[in-house]
Parts: sequence; C-alpha cells; structure tokens
Amino acid sequence: MNQNIKTYDLAVMGGGPGGYVAAIRAAQHGLKVLLVEKDAVGGTCLNRGCIPTKSFVYDSKLFNAARSSSILKGAENLSVEPTKMVERKRKIVTTMVGGLEKILSSNSIEMLAGLAELNAPGKVRVVQTDGAALTIEARHIILATGSRPAAPSFIDIDGQFVQTTDEALNMEDIPGRLVIIGGGVIGLEMATIYLNLGSQVTIIELLPDILTTEDKEIRQTMRKLLEQKGAEIHLDAKVKEITTKDSSVTVIFEDHSKALHNCQTDRVLVAVGRQPVLDGIDAAKLRLVMDGSFVKVNAHLATNLSGVYAIGDLIGGMMLAHKASAEGEAAVENIFGHRTEVKPQLIPRCIWGLVEIGAVGLTEAEARATGRPIKVGKFSYANSGAAHAIGDINGFVKIVGDAATGEILGVHILGEHATDLISEAVTVMKMEGAVEDLYEAIKPHPTLSETVLEAALDWNGLAIHALKK
Repeated sequence: MNQNIKTYDLAVMGGGPGGYVAAIRAAQHGLKVLLVEKDAVGGTCLNRGCIPTKSFVYDSKLFNAARSSSILKGAENLSVEPTKMVERKRKIVTTMVGGLEKILSSNSIEMLAGLAELNAPGKVRVVQTDGAALTIEARHIILATGSRPAAPSFIDIDGQFVQTTDEALNMEDIPGRLVIIGGGVIGLEMATIYLNLGSQVTIIELLPDILTTEDKEIRQTMRKLLEQKGAEIHLDAKVKEITTKDSSVTVIFEDHSKALHNCQTDRVLVAVGRQPVLDGIDAAKLRLVMDGSFVKVNAHLATNLSGVYAIGDLIGGMMLAHKASAEGEAAVENIFGHRTEVKPQLIPRCIWGLVEIGAVGLTEAEARATGRPIKVGKFSYANSGAAHAIGDINGFVKIVGDAATGEILGVHILGEHATDLISEAVTVMKMEGAVEDLYEAIKPHPTLSETVLEAALDWNGLAIHALKK
C-alpha cells in the first residue's frame, strides 16, 4: 500500500452542522472517520450564521425591552455598546467551536484543516492549510460543503458600506440608516437586530411579500409589526444600482409601479439568499449530476456517484442547520442500508424576528389547495396569562388540520418562544398524532404551551380561554 495514502471508512467534506453530525454518528457506528474543514468546525451556522445572529438578536431585544420598560428608572438614557456585543458573540463562538472539537476528538474522529477535493468515487485529495497535499481513500464520502451568501453580479460587496451577514456580524458600530436588500429570513432577522438598536431600516424585496414561504397571516402580522417599529418596506421592488461616495451609499430601486427611487443610506446589507459551495467539487469532470446549482440526490441522499452522498445546503431545499443535521444522520444510516428519508413536511421553520416565528408543514393556502376538507384552529397570545406576564401579547397559534381525519397538516406560531413551542407540534406530527393529541395532554399553567392546547381546542370549537364563536 502507498504510505502517502490514508484510508478511512468515511470521509466527510465539510464540518458544518450536517458534516460534523454525520461524522459523529458514523463514529458511533464504529466507522473510521475523517472530517475535513477548510475554516472552523461548526460551519456557517456556528461561526457566521445561526449562533452569532441569535446572540445579536438576544442583545438587541434586551436593550429594546429595557429602553421601553415602564418600571425601570432612567430607561430612556440607556445606550448599547456594539463592541461588547461583538465581543460576547466571539466568546460564544470560540467556546462552542472549542467544545465541538473536543466532542469530535472524543469520538476518535480524525480532523484535517484544509480544502477537500473530490477526485473520484472513493478518492479525496486534501490540500492542508500549510500547503501540504494528502491523498485519501474512503469507502464512503459525504459532501457537506454548505453555502455562502449570494449577491447579484452588479452589486459590489466591499465589506464596509455594502455587506453580507459575514461582514455585518463583525461590525463594531451601528448604522443610523440601513437598507436591507431581501425580505426573507436573513433579511428579517437582521432588520430585527437593527430596529431594536435604533437604526432607520428600509427593506427592499423583489417578491410580492416578505417571508413568502410562510402562512399568509404570519406574513401579514410580521409586516405590520415591522412597520409599527418604523421599518419602511418596499415590495415588488427591484434594486437597479448601488453607488458609494465618501461615507454615504445611494441605492436606486424600482418600485411596484416601475417608478425609480433614490435612497440615501449609511450601509447596505445584501440578504437575497445563499448559494451552494462547490469548492473542491468539479461536477463536470466527475460527471456528477446536478439539479441546477445544487447537487442532485435521491430520496436516500445518494448522488449518482457510487458511495458518494450529499447533504445540507449543497442539495438545496430549506437551508436550515437542523435539516442538514438530520440529513447527516440519515446519510449515515443509509450507508448501513437502512433506507432512511428526511421528510420535508416534518422539518420546522424558525425565524427570530421582532417576535419569533415557528412553523411546520403546510400553510392554510397549501392545505386547501390539496382539495382535502380543512379546519383551522387559532388562539391569540392576547388571551394567554403567560404572555401578559412576559409582557408581550403580540402573537397567535394557528393549527391547520384535515377535518375528516384530524391529521395535523400545519402549525404556525408567531410570538414569544414560538421557536421552542413548534417542537411540540413536530413531535406529535412525527408520531402521526391527530389535532386532538395536542390538547388531551395536560399543560402546565401559566405557560405559553397552553396557547398550543387552546388552538387545538379551538380547532374543535372547544377553546376555553376565548370568546365563544
């Protein structure tokens, strides 16, 4: 055997939430595993996405809540120190990356820092950070290279005045004026941070509405809350040009009526989505079948190349860390012939906006489009004692179910702790429970979990803490 070639049962290209979970699960099954990551383990989610963003969301909400408090003296004189926000975020990331490295090591997973190149099925070349190259042979390979921010070709991302989240989450100042291009999840979460910090925010969205994957009532309510907070939202609008002069940026955009507008701002955040990272994957050379810009896989996450699987943002669909993790686990199970699938309808969607959004399954419109008999149950946070005690009654729980069978088709929650509450619905749906199962279990009082119970009761016309319809 060539001494320069190292062999493994599994090589994982990418150490994000899909890749490292796959590596750990494979090691737990007794496989000899190599994990290659060119940046830091944890991928975008831990280093530049989910965790840094939530750190900023929490800090900005804390500041806004304190400044808006009616019981704190001197609240109107409070100010925020952005350098401390960045410092706290970096400490969180450093702590979690270090902890993750220890977990991987404890599972006897070998890690290499560098760029992995897929040369052929079973063969990977790793160019390490010191420039040294290493050839790897592996019976199985999982591609988990993730995604990066996308930007239209005419927009120059300079990192200072025109940014993506990669740069924005490291800035140690707060812009007085901010234009966000994109009204999807990323744009809305960043708008939340800056609105709570006192910035004047303008959102320019190409589509007819923000958060177009979510239920209509969720979208309408979130848009109303954003506007009440002072956000200026332009829908059906298209950015035509961005120019920077001195310390000011001009954004020229076309509104829904084709009229042109000049918007002066201090900073622009481009949040139009993400694109798959194909570094080290030459699809044409490998004859790897693609689905547009994404790697094509079958229901069991296998590519057309023997022994090669792909997961996470690389294969498209919902670009969510927990989806990637679930696919990482499923890919490993499929290596052992278990024929495991990840069902999209059971993947929760979470958004940390001015209030949180948690959703799973079909929207009401999508459910009605199936032709099935549909009933909807709804309960307002305004009728929840827990919500009043918390101090935020903005929100509701909406349950969409099959009127004939009771099957839960979709659950949509807008309000405080919605991202936690949605897990209850996901669990019941996974167990093939009915709407009734969401209210037959006793819920502790006073908690927001009671809002899910009441919405399920309302689905049957039995809500307790709501006016009789």
